[in-house]
Parts: sequence; structure tokens; C-alpha cells
Amino acid sequence: MNNINRREFIKIVGGTVSMAAMPEGLLADDSFNDFKALVVVDLMGGSDGFNMFIPSDATAGSKTGYDMYAKARAKTIRIEAKDFMSELRKKVGNSGYLEFADEHDMPYYAGRNMPNTYLQGFYLHQNNGFDSKIATNIVMPELAYWLDRGKGAVVQNVGNLILPATKSEIKQDKSKRPPFLFGHDQQATLKSIGSASSITKPTGWLGLLADKWLYKYNGPTPHNIYSMDVNMSPFGNNKSLFGNTTTGMNYNNRGPIAFENGYINRDFDKQWFGKEVPDMFEKLYADIRLRVLNDENKLVSDWKSITGENDTFASVKDCYGYNVGAVNESLDRNKIGFAQVPWNYINDFMTAARLIKIAKDNGLKRQVIYLSIGGWDSHSNMQYTHALSLRGLSLAIDKFMRAMSSKGLLDSVALMSVSEFGRSLGSNSGGTDHAWGSSYFVLGGGVKPGNYGKFMDLTLDGDDDYGGKGRFVPTTSFSQYYATVLKWFGATDSEIEYALPEIKNFPTRDLGFMKRS
Repeated sequence: MNNINRREFIKIVGGTVSMAAMPEGLLADDSFNDFKALVVVDLMGGSDGFNMFIPSDATAGSKTGYDMYAKARAKTIRIEAKDFMSELRKKVGNSGYLEFADEHDMPYYAGRNMPNTYLQGFYLHQNNGFDSKIATNIVMPELAYWLDRGKGAVVQNVGNLILPATKSEIKQDKSKRPPFLFGHDQQATLKSIGSASSITKPTGWLGLLADKWLYKYNGPTPHNIYSMDVNMSPFGNNKSLFGNTTTGMNYNNRGPIAFENGYINRDFDKQWFGKEVPDMFEKLYADIRLRVLNDENKLVSDWKSITGENDTFASVKDCYGYNVGAVNESLDRNKIGFAQVPWNYINDFMTAARLIKIAKDNGLKRQVIYLSIGGWDSHSNMQYTHALSLRGLSLAIDKFMRAMSSKGLLDSVALMSVSEFGRSLGSNSGGTDHAWGSSYFVLGGGVKPGNYGKFMDLTLDGDDDYGGKGRFVPTTSFSQYYATVLKWFGATDSEIEYALPEIKNFPTRDLGFMKRS
């Protein structure tokens, strides 16, 4: 390999896109006559579902409602029982979206006092399948708005679960309990695998589905540089997207980076591309390198085609009637009525929105985008740390949903949240401990709105509390949660069983929160 820099070859070819692993069979799929995209939002660190979706049932004596929540949560992190939904609905403008005149116009504005902002109340959900049993935290007006519009559902008490089991059954038979319960890395691995019994399995639920769809159809398929599975994470590859024969494309949350012209003007490039190369290995190297360069140019060209200054995807401008700031800039606390700058998740969500539009325009029938976003480990200072995470997530969700709606893609997209585990209902000073079951949201035009799953008995050390501090045994498994989405996505029963082998352990495979085509 004369004059070849091997390290540079690996950097350029291997660090761009996973060409050999792309499930190109999707492009020749005549049975899919529509386009659908699934966006998985991984709230890394363990998401506190109780302060995102507050148990708000006011029925006297209810073990699943607000009184039990308030009894168990310390006052320092307890959301007050004050409903701001009527104020929120007044902010829906002629556009049909939320429109805030300025920071003082926001329902959650509390004079930059962060604890008061975070704890002062919620938006109670009463319409579109909701029954006043949950409410969204006040710092998430955008998420509350989309749920109130009937574009989302909340699924209760979901977690890693091998088979249906009660607290007493698991205590009698520890084999029914997922391994390394309450451990970050281990539970995150199980959640990514889609199987709660073994952390050593090398494949994930989305990768296995890609395996099935890759080999489902015979005949030649056109080359396409876009993958069904896209991973966007600063934390490395995601196991969810690993199949036996496929893996995801890793993507930067700011889009593709063009190669410099110097890459094709160096001496060895001129030698290879300017004349016939007799050595077959060198010829293969040259062909691969040229293909990668051309594909990257196509990525950049497609990316630029939908990022004009006036395009929906370009910025957060006019999102609320005033300029919140460009997508690639920090959020301005003076323009969103918050004491500190929230986590800026908008880059990730808007990159996902662009990739979905590009995939649709390039003829893909199905696409999965996995977003891993940090900041959810809330052991202390929840009035600050959790507030910042919730606020940033709500802003990003709204921007994404507006972009999908403006492009006519909202009915074709499902956005679902996951996390390795929930947090304890009982308090840890100003925060919470690692727990088990939690509440998650699913958004999109294909969602049947409302509450789903079983509300847990919130009695500390009660029948559902496995750890004595409000660590509740899940009543819905990730297998069921995932299977419901995959059914909407177009997977057959046998494909779902292949991707999620433990689904056979559960009598209810479809939780009912997704519409059928």
C-alpha cells in the first residue's frame, strides 16, 4: 500500500457513515406505500416522571393521586396543586400555536426565582382521552400544549420488566427481577436491548428490526446514502441500533461536515484518481474513498437545501413571536423568562427534523432517529437542574413538532421518550434516588391521545413499592411500549417477536396508544 496513510483512510472512511451496514432493502419495499419516522428521545440519567407528569387525581382516598404524591414528596421538590391550563390556552394565537408576547407573558414566569418557577404548579389534562389524573409541569407549556391538542399520550409506570410480576412475586423469586436493578449502565443497556433478562445480548430492538427489513425483499436495490437507523449522541454508539447484520449511521447534531478540497488534491489522490491503478486493493481503496467523498457531498447538498434563513428548520425565529435565537446559538434567558439558560436540546431535535425531511425526499419508507440527551440524573438541586432539563426539552419538542407540522409530516412521525429508569417518589434531600417504573410520552399525529397503562399505588413501602422509598415495580414493560410503536411502524407480529423476544411473556402486546394505518 505505497504512499497510503492508513490512519487517515480509517478516519475518513470509517468516521463518516456506515455505508456497508445500511438497510438499503427498504428502498425497494413495495409493501410500504407510505413514509414513517420514529424518533426515540433517551433521557439519560434516569428521568423523574413524577415531576414531569404530576399525579393529579383529586378523588378523595385515591392511592394513585395527588394527595399520596404530596405526602411522599418533600416540600422542597413537590409541585403545588395549582392548575394553569386555562392561562395556557389563552396564549394560543391565530397561528394555532403558542404565542408569548414576552417573558412576563409566560404562565410559569416567577420573577426569575427558580424554585418558585419549577414548583408553582402544572397544566391539568382533561381533554382528548385524559381524565384529570395527570398534569404537566408548569415549565413545559409547549409539551402541555401538544398534549392538550390531542397530539400525544402518556404511558404510566413503564420499565425494564422480564414478565408480569408483583412486588411479592419478585421478592420470592429474584430471577424475575432484571439484573443489576437501579444501576445506570446496566439498566440503560437492558432498555436499549429491549430485553430485561440479560445485559450480554449484543443486539438491540431497532437493529434487529432493521435486520429483518434488510433481507425481506429480493432483487437489486439502488444505492442510497441514508440509513434507516440514525444515532445522534455525544456518548458514542447506541446499542438499540445494533443488529446481527446492520448498525446505525452516526450523525453529528449540527449536520454533515463537508470534506476540504485538499482531500482530493493530494499527491496520492492524484495518482489514484488520475490513472489506472493495477493493484486491486489500491483500486478498491480508491473506489471506496471516491464514493465516500461523493456521498458526503450529497449529504451536504441535501442538508443545505432545507436550511435557508427563512426555512422552518433554520432557526427558532418567530417561534413565539420574538427571536429566541438561532438553533446553533445558546438560548437567551432574557427572552424565555428563566433564571438560567436551559439545556439547549434544540440542535438535536432540529437535526432530526431535517434528516426526516431529507429521508422522505430521497425515497426512504422508514427511518429511526435515536437522540441521547443528558442532564436527567436528579440526586439534588431538582428545583434548578430538573427545571433546566424540562424547560429545554419542552422548547425542543415544540420546535420539532412545528417543523413536522409545517412540512405535512406530523401524521407520519412518532416521537417517544425513554430512560434507563425512573426516580424514587421519596425524596433525597433536594432530589431523588434511582428507581424503576416511570411515565413516558409519545407525540405525533399517529398517536391516540390520553392516559395509558396502570397508575401505581403511591404508598411508600406499599404493595407496589419495591425499595421502600417509592421505587415502584413497573406494570408495563419496555417490550410492550416498544411493540405498540413498532406495530404502527409497520412491523409484523413475527418481526416484533424477533426484535423483542420477551414480548411473548406479556398477554397484552399492544397498549393501544397508536393509530393503525
